[in-house]
Amino acid sequence: MEIDKDIMNGICLSSKDTYPPKGGFAASAAFQSLVERSITAWNSLNYIGEDQTDIVRKHIGMLRSLSSMETLLGNHQFWFFQLKESFIRQKLLMKWDPVRLGEFIFLPIHYGFVNNQDCFFVSHYWHTREHPDPEGHDMCLFLEDLAQVEWSYIWVDWTCMPQAPRSEVQRTYFKKMLQSIPMLVVDYVLNHAEYTVTDDIKPFISHVVEMAKDGVRPVVSKYGYVCTNGGDLPLVIGWLEVLIILAKVVPNAGTRQEIFNWINRDYVGSYANPVLGIEIDKARGVISCNGTTYEFTPVFLPTVD
Repeated sequence: MEIDKDIMNGICLSSKDTYPPKGGFAASAAFQSLVERSITAWNSLNYIGEDQTDIVRKHIGMLRSLSSMETLLGNHQFWFFQLKESFIRQKLLMKWDPVRLGEFIFLPIHYGFVNNQDCFFVSHYWHTREHPDPEGHDMCLFLEDLAQVEWSYIWVDWTCMPQAPRSEVQRTYFKKMLQSIPMLVVDYVLNHAEYTVTDDIKPFISHVVEMAKDGVRPVVSKYGYVCTNGGDLPLVIGWLEVLIILAKVVPNAGTRQEIFNWINRDYVGSYANPVLGIEIDKARGVISCNGTTYEFTPVFLPTVD
């Protein structure tokens, strides 16, 4: 993908940014370096969506308008992805650290940017609460698997989401990303004819396929899936159910992603698209599409600190 240089360079930071920047010059310089490195990386992505120029322009403007890590986390519109060179030189998985900005790029949470040619999403078992892989055994397996394929960026929960102890803004960002993770996993498995399958991930892929056939909740119960924070499980189940239903009723992955982008917003309780004949009620847990009704675990719930 080649993006017009006018788009890349013509969107400036807001004149309302404070001076000197909050947090000091060094912190601001590191953050702005990450912003520009990310935008440059978008230029070589195998972008898979439509309206590429407009979508890229929109997200360049959005990212450059954010003046600090705190505003980025509060925006809820960007993933952290670890650079390949950072990932392959480590012996243990790196814990997310807002100081180590040189290890990352930002990718928009929007259909088209994260793709199965440039990006890897790693879902793995946590051996301890203090560190998911304290002995580095899984890390060795990851490196062996990934050595066989071409890729540039990787997402690992321990590395790419704020970990405890979290500030308030970090906690909110973590919860938002937690809701978006099923979108990555289920959409990837259900909508890509080809993807890398390793021995350690085969059971989880089969579980996703089983969810599409038998339902999410029975499969979660059958295999004993849990969340570290028990209260997150109904939300995870609900969003998985939404994605399974959308995969059935909205064949186009791009359209499906646009719908998900809308309903994934905290303040959106319902959604309707007369052209597609679809209505979604997050509070009641109902999707209606062209006369057929589907139910899911409600995901529009009051926030409890």
